[in-house]
Amino acid sequence: MTAPLSNTTSGFSRRRALAGVLGAGSILAACGGEAAPAAPAAKAEPTKAPVASAPTAAPAATIAATKPAATAVPAPAAAKGKVVFMTQGTDPADEARYKPLGELFNDKKGSVTVDIIQGDAGGGAVNAQAKLIALVASGTAPDVFWTHAYISPNLQKLNLLADISPYLASDKDVKLTDFFEAATKDYNVGGKQYGLPREATTTNLVYNKELFAKNGVSLPDESWTWETYLDAAKKMTGGTGAQATWGTAGWAGVGAAPYYPYIKVWQEGGDIVDATRQKFTLHQSPAADQMQWIADLINKQKVHPFGDSFPGQNMAEAWNTGRIGMVPSISVYANFSKATFEWDIAPIPKGKSRVTRTASAGHSMTAAGKNKDAAWEFLKFLGSKAAYEHWAKLGLTIPTHKDVASSPLVLKPDTAPKNAKLALDAFAYAKPEPISGDWGNVGNEITKAMGPVYEGKATAKDALTSIVGMIEGLLGKVPDAPKV
Repeated sequence: MTAPLSNTTSGFSRRRALAGVLGAGSILAACGGEAAPAAPAAKAEPTKAPVASAPTAAPAATIAATKPAATAVPAPAAAKGKVVFMTQGTDPADEARYKPLGELFNDKKGSVTVDIIQGDAGGGAVNAQAKLIALVASGTAPDVFWTHAYISPNLQKLNLLADISPYLASDKDVKLTDFFEAATKDYNVGGKQYGLPREATTTNLVYNKELFAKNGVSLPDESWTWETYLDAAKKMTGGTGAQATWGTAGWAGVGAAPYYPYIKVWQEGGDIVDATRQKFTLHQSPAADQMQWIADLINKQKVHPFGDSFPGQNMAEAWNTGRIGMVPSISVYANFSKATFEWDIAPIPKGKSRVTRTASAGHSMTAAGKNKDAAWEFLKFLGSKAAYEHWAKLGLTIPTHKDVASSPLVLKPDTAPKNAKLALDAFAYAKPEPISGDWGNVGNEITKAMGPVYEGKATAKDALTSIVGMIEGLLGKVPDAPKV
């Protein structure tokens, strides 16, 4: 997804819609994306059944833990010893993702072997961060571990990550150019590379082809501006009660994520924070104006359902009614896959510039690891084409290895969305959120502040101005450094 930071949110349960929005704050966490903080875990023991599901993962029940073809795997080099790899969590899907790869790596009978331990049971990015810090403090840090764009900056600030730039410079088996550049940047600080991305998402527009046709609206394409978007939304909005149709949804309320409105903010030259990532700027123009524009879809333009008018308990249920024309979504399509009508994806409309959002999960080496040469051999193996092909067969979307992402393993013309390649093309103009501090709760607090705005009871500028101090406190909040 690609799902995000925190599964727990406090307060503000004014309406079902707002509760849905806060829950969406953890979309990427699951993905490895964003999940709720958990208490530091005890020392993990080696196991053959790793990890929790990532936001982009297929349901565990449908995954067959088949071993990748041995012929495609790079052989371990001159490094020696045993390394420990920590997965995302404890979900059975992680076992399918990593157990066959660990066995294959060990079957090479090289001078490096790997033990796989489970990550935190919470499964989210913040849970993984807490467990890593606990293991480092106890002197039992893994050599390689699952990570996410939402936690990597904090881990780097705490000096917990190993710089892999020297290995990339000297080892030609893995090249950063093999991967989508936007995803590799999630793990780059000051020109130093601290990880390799596993999968990433881009945010695009999902649309109901039948509702477009019924209302005589041309299908969206890359020429669309926000004016085109609004005009189409108006044409598809109509009816009352259980027959009401809505031109758009998913920007606020049920099915939304805190970061979807940021895209319009970026397109018009605004941002959530300043260049230092310590000062909140979403309350200033032009950023606040774009947040207001999103709210106006509900209260002024009346093309976006909110609260009791939302046609379902969640986005999947609402989408399946066929009563929504367009929604923003990361490139994970579980909410849409069971629809009985035709749907597809298009680029997010453009403003002054074309921008969308990306986020990724990946793998890093710890600075505390005692055998970095051996750790690099396993990290390099996780960066091999064979590993990405294995994950693609399990449904992990989108593998960040460009060759695999553009292969039939991922782009399936007989499966919706037919224009899936557009999500890959979007990496060329995608940007990550300016992660800083307790970013998951930054998103949660912005969502809570915007609640009255979406209800038509406050302006975006006033609501966002009221939380400047709180947000800047969160921006400066970094997890406690491990005491070793």
